[in-house]
Amino acid sequence: MTAIVSCILFVTAFGQGVSDRPEMKAENIEPYYLKVSLNKTSNLVFPYEIKSVDRGSGTILAQKAKGAENVLQVKAASVDFPETNLSVITADGRLYSFLLRYSEEPSVLNLRFYRMGDESRNVLIKGTAHGKEFYELSSSEVLDSRNFLRKRVAEQMVALSLESIYMRENTMFFKLAIRNNSSINYTPDFIKFIVKDRKKAKKTAIQEKVLAPVYVTDQQSIAGNSPGVIVLAFPSFTIPRNQELLVQMGEENGGRTLILKVRHRVLLKARHLVE
Repeated sequence: MTAIVSCILFVTAFGQGVSDRPEMKAENIEPYYLKVSLNKTSNLVFPYEIKSVDRGSGTILAQKAKGAENVLQVKAASVDFPETNLSVITADGRLYSFLLRYSEEPSVLNLRFYRMGDESRNVLIKGTAHGKEFYELSSSEVLDSRNFLRKRVAEQMVALSLESIYMRENTMFFKLAIRNNSSINYTPDFIKFIVKDRKKAKKTAIQEKVLAPVYVTDQQSIAGNSPGVIVLAFPSFTIPRNQELLVQMGEENGGRTLILKVRHRVLLKARHLVE
C-alpha cells in the first residue's frame, strides 16, 4: 500500500512539474517569392539596417548597397539556376525569408518593406541619423530595461533622477524619471543637456556647449503625487574630467527648475541594449 501511494505522489509531482514549464510555440514564416536576372539588379529596401545576409547557394549574388545601410542588391550569378533561398536579418531583430527563381525579365526590380504609417521612409545613408522607428523601438526597450544609476536632485517637491544610460548603434539613450510630490501638476517646458567646465579659473572664460537630442519621448504633464519618465537620445559622446554634464529641466509657466550634475565617469557606465 505504501508503494502505491508513493507512485501516485511521484506521478502527481512529475505532472505538476511539466505543467509549470512555459509552452513553446512555433510560427511559420512565409517566404517572399522573388525573381532575379543575370543582367539586372534587384534592390530590396528594408525599414532597418541590414545585420546579416545568407545565400542558399552560390548561384545568387547579394551585397549591401555602397553607402546605404538598409538596401540589399541581388542578382543571378548564372542562368536558369535551381530555386534557392535568401535570408536577411535586420537591426530590429526581424527575419526576412525569400525564395529566388530565375527570370530573364523580372516584373519587379525594386521591393520596399515598411510598416503602416511610415510609407515615406526610404534609404538609410551610412553615417546619417536613424529613422523614427529606430528611436521609438529603442526608447521603448529603454523604458522596459533595468535601472542601474542613482543620480538624483530635488527642488520644491519635484525630483529628477537619471536612472539609466543605454547604447545602441552609436546612440546614447538617457532615461530620466520625474517624481512630483506636490499637489500641483508639473509640465516640463524644456530639458537641456549642457556640457560645462566644472571650475572657472581666474581670467578664463567658462566653456559651455549645449547638446541637441536627436529624439525625445513625449513630455507629458505629470499630475500631483505621480511619477513620469522621459527618454532622450543623443549621438554617443564622452566628456573630459574637468567638465560635467548638466541636465536642466524647467517647468512650463512655473518656477520649479531642476539641475542634475553628471560626472564624466557616469557616462562611461552606459550599457548596451540587448539586440
